[in-house]
Amino acid sequence: MKEFLIPSSKSISNRLLVIQYLSQSKAKINNLSLAQDTILMQELLSQIENSSNETLYCHNAGTVVRFLMSLLAIKDGTWIIDAHERMKERPIEDLVDSLKEIGAHIEYIGEKGKLPLKIKGQALQSNNPIKINSKLSSQFASSLLLVSPYIKGGLELEIDSPVSLPYIKMTLSLMREYGANVEENKNRIRVEEGEYTFKETTVEGDWSSACFAFEKLCISNKCNLLIKNLSINSLQADKIAMDYFSLLGVESQFKDNNLSLSYNPQSISKQETLIFNIKDCPDIFPSLAIAGFVCNKTIIFEAVENLKHKESNRLKAVLEGLHALGAKAEIDNKNRFVIKANSQTLENPKENIIIKTYNDHRISMAFGMLRVKYDNIIIDDYDCVSKSFPFFWLNVEN
Repeated sequence: MKEFLIPSSKSISNRLLVIQYLSQSKAKINNLSLAQDTILMQELLSQIENSSNETLYCHNAGTVVRFLMSLLAIKDGTWIIDAHERMKERPIEDLVDSLKEIGAHIEYIGEKGKLPLKIKGQALQSNNPIKINSKLSSQFASSLLLVSPYIKGGLELEIDSPVSLPYIKMTLSLMREYGANVEENKNRIRVEEGEYTFKETTVEGDWSSACFAFEKLCISNKCNLLIKNLSINSLQADKIAMDYFSLLGVESQFKDNNLSLSYNPQSISKQETLIFNIKDCPDIFPSLAIAGFVCNKTIIFEAVENLKHKESNRLKAVLEGLHALGAKAEIDNKNRFVIKANSQTLENPKENIIIKTYNDHRISMAFGMLRVKYDNIIIDDYDCVSKSFPFFWLNVEN
């Protein structure tokens, strides 16, 4: 059985780095993600520690930008957060507004609602419950929650219209693990003032990266794969890959934190149309869309609106890529992403098909995985996978 190598969780790693920084602990984080975003978070936290007046360039890293906004709001000094042009198009305004509500000094240097930002850090105090709109990103709520023990009086936060709710649950679980006193009541969360007590820990494997192993089986239809260091009790949203890809014939079996995957065409769902709601797991979308296409299923993706606000407009990028492959795909009048069953085949190609990735790691990986079987698929940016999965192409070659 071949091993499919995955990185450790970027989502967990970046949250742990913020908690570790706030605790001022030197306790070790084992198996920290090697993703570009996590390396960037480490570098910027080091800059913050060694200066009180710094311009922090965050490239196109949404988690880094949003987590640092709250951290810098409570850190003495004057800071400027800037980023790549694509990041300047991604939403931050709801988080800015909530931080200002508890006394943060934040100014837009240019256009309102967009980076760059100037932040003058100071002690913050929350006297009343505040509401944050997390319809566009769960990272808004996670950002505030991570620093909430260090806000005078703590924080009572009402989360309105949350997407990717498992990521907020992940944040709360890690906060509790390192000493935060957290109470939940439906969509209202109360965090008491206090301090984190950080201890040595090990980061589990990344379920978002594991999705590409499921996709590989749908494309190749033959090999069995083993993935190590995954937790069956993980709070990561993309653990749902086991359920969603099972409808496309991928069977999963766990033993001692190792996941064995096999492809069984007899397990493919007999339903003519499969419907996937990805409100809580948007990162699964590109790999699941490609897998659905090669399995010749009609697939409907619901709750896709937030895909417009990722590293690229992923609705546009996946739609364009599927069309290049000959798929019948569209966004219907209910704002659902639909891939229709199609007799189109990629076998015996007459010419190369070039996929435009828009510098988006998940687009590059999802379409790039087709190269395990189809040499005519050409990706216009192979290097952008380093954002989350620097050794991804080893899994395509082997």
